[in-house]
Amino acid sequence: MNKLQTTISIVTEQQKQLLSNSTFEVRKNYLKQLANLADEMGISEPCQGLYDSYTARASTPDLRFQLFHTVRLIDKEAKTKAFTPDGMLYNEPCIPSLEEAEKILGKVSFPIDDGLFNTGHLIRRAEREMDYLQLSDSTRGQYMKAWRELYIFLYLQVDTIFSRNRCNAFVQDAVTKYQNNKLRMWKLKIRRRAVNVLFEVADTGCFKWKLFRLHKTCCHEESLEKLRLQYLDFLRTKNLEKTTIDLHDYVIRIMFTGLGITDVSEISIMKPEKIQGMLLSISERLNLNSRGTIFPIIRQILLYLHKTKLMASDYSGMIMTPAYQQMHLKPYLNASNEIKLYEAMKDAPLRTKAMMLLALRLGLRDIDICNLKFNQIDWKNDRITLEQEKTGVMLSLPLLDDVGNAIMDYVMNERPKSAGGVPHVFVRKQAPYKKLSSLYMYCSRLFTKADIKTENRMSRGTHVCRHTLTHKLLLEKVPHQVITDTLGHVSKESDKPYLSMEEKMLRECPLDLSLVGQKYWEEGVAHA
Repeated sequence: MNKLQTTISIVTEQQKQLLSNSTFEVRKNYLKQLANLADEMGISEPCQGLYDSYTARASTPDLRFQLFHTVRLIDKEAKTKAFTPDGMLYNEPCIPSLEEAEKILGKVSFPIDDGLFNTGHLIRRAEREMDYLQLSDSTRGQYMKAWRELYIFLYLQVDTIFSRNRCNAFVQDAVTKYQNNKLRMWKLKIRRRAVNVLFEVADTGCFKWKLFRLHKTCCHEESLEKLRLQYLDFLRTKNLEKTTIDLHDYVIRIMFTGLGITDVSEISIMKPEKIQGMLLSISERLNLNSRGTIFPIIRQILLYLHKTKLMASDYSGMIMTPAYQQMHLKPYLNASNEIKLYEAMKDAPLRTKAMMLLALRLGLRDIDICNLKFNQIDWKNDRITLEQEKTGVMLSLPLLDDVGNAIMDYVMNERPKSAGGVPHVFVRKQAPYKKLSSLYMYCSRLFTKADIKTENRMSRGTHVCRHTLTHKLLLEKVPHQVITDTLGHVSKESDKPYLSMEEKMLRECPLDLSLVGQKYWEEGVAHA
């Protein structure tokens, strides 16, 4: 007997023990048909080609079921890991149960080493660890689908034993499929995140929600990457904010790209002309304000390279911070653009609409809207009373009807029910439910959707809404003290930048420019 005949014989005996006589005779007949087809094709062992030819005979749904089930039995016994015509495994590996996982991992000390445990055990532990997030059924399903895909990937490679390298290979496979337009970005992200969660469980035995950021590399050359990480470690010793370090990270990467270097050794022979070319290439991508932020960081990096003796000369003196005159005119929406914004808000999510009304109608700052809590809203007396994040000063404003209705509409119809214990009004749409950090993204999207152009200069943040309210109050000749109180300013000096929006009054008192450019004499000295 060849290998295929032996496998069919074993499966036949197994089915005889499990099925009734009538059902067994039917199953036995299908197994015999498979054996006959193999003889016709000259095939002596179970294989994908035999399975494909056999299942291709299906002409009805019932026959298709019988043929597929026959192949499934043979594939399982022969361990051929064959695929259906739809690209699915005939026999997907079963992930162990949570009870099995707890029995195995219950007394294990973390972190665990590769090659010791079934990946399925870690998957079940990760699934349990994420219970506290109160994820929706669809989100939990996406995580579980990604883990199941990982489990199958490992199964097809060798086995399902946990290995960090093979898990990373699964992520790289997803990246390749995305680059070849065979996988959507959101699926790539969920697979990558699912693997990161699994790694954290393998390292600590538990999981706490966080954002997983991609490991950024400036290039594939190892010495440059080592230098970048060394510079970031140096910044951390100076106790800088993470956002500042991230900005330095961005700058050093675009510097290496602009310089066109492929090895650390090229830094030591760097010429001023190459640095000048790098500055020009970066300048083309940045506006004047951004250059004023980026260029000083380039100066610091060049100084660091010289002090660490990686660069022979100190070229930091070459970097001059671009000079620019700050625009003091506040951006705001004119009447027509304000109408366009309100029209766009009609189709916006309820959360976006409520937040934008707080900015437009009450002039609240972005941070104060994000921090707004339920106990700061007095529904009975229609007041909002809060302590401003920027100044620490208490601010009390009337809760206007449209603003209050928008907040209530969001709370009743869109705010996640599972976020009932969160004190902040506006929370994330997905677990874990916590307050938002910024409104800029939502405001910017509305401006883009409505094709809104602000007056004075291009701006897309919620401060435009605050400026728009101020502009309207100035047009209505509302006393400045009322405006000061409404905006929550501590000092009247804070109102000075807003005076530029009183355009009509400014036109009434222009300076006489007739003397500009004229020459005159004073005490024997010529002036121009």
